[in-house]
Amino acid sequence: MDVYLHLIAQGLAIGLLTGILYVLIALGLTLIYGILHIVNFAHGEIYMLGAMGVYYCYVVFKLPFAATLVVILVLSLLLGLGVERAFFRSLRGQWLQLVVASVGLSLIIQSLGWIAFGIQEKNVPSFFTGVVAFGGVRLPMERLVAAAVGVVLVALLYALVYRTKVGLAMRAIEEDEETARMLGIDADRVAALACAVGFALAALAGAFVAPIYSLNPGMGFEAILMSFLIIIVGGLGSITGTVLAGLLVGVLQSVGGVLLGAEAAYGLVFIVMIVVLVVRPSGLLGKA
Repeated sequence: MDVYLHLIAQGLAIGLLTGILYVLIALGLTLIYGILHIVNFAHGEIYMLGAMGVYYCYVVFKLPFAATLVVILVLSLLLGLGVERAFFRSLRGQWLQLVVASVGLSLIIQSLGWIAFGIQEKNVPSFFTGVVAFGGVRLPMERLVAAAVGVVLVALLYALVYRTKVGLAMRAIEEDEETARMLGIDADRVAALACAVGFALAALAGAFVAPIYSLNPGMGFEAILMSFLIIIVGGLGSITGTVLAGLLVGVLQSVGGVLLGAEAAYGLVFIVMIVVLVVRPSGLLGKA
């Protein structure tokens, strides 16, 4: 029994750390949806590009870890600004056209990824070696650092949205874009910033996942699937709901893997999520 409880505690701890990474990816998606009302199907590919960026900057070109993160952050911000200007801005308010554009962008990036990166899976050595033990629970240092950075980024995003004038403008556009424009808010500039920040969160999540999993150009599929699941269950456009749902998914997946096996754990996640939506169709903290 003690061994069983220890395995559950280990799974719970790993699940919380994994959930924070899920939160990072999903927050970028919910920010873009909340401000631009765009379901960005290419979000998983941005996550993939962040992971691949770590491989080429850190492994191939031997850049220091900090410099690698700066490169990925800058490039993802620029990519977000470029995509919003080139694809999303002219299609704002046209839901079906935006879906087609984001799906097309996803397929384009993934296809170019297979050509540029090849089909062979890539691996990144750990940024931080060692294991930390808490009451018998052993956690890899790289996961702890990734989770700590994730918590900081979530806090910064929360401060941006709820404690700054830019965040006030974002929330105004989310509620009523036409009225926000009449009040003098530059909706296009705010939307571009939201898209850039969303892309940066996804890319940084991919950067910290790089040493944990094998990398390939198709790795964004699971990320976007889990992100959609999380933002729907958390409540569309709700940052706090996304955080809660992301942690819940991470814990269910990890503990379920310990109790039932990895494949059955996915089924458990979806069963619990369906139950949550039956009880609260608008999500945990979503608006009715």
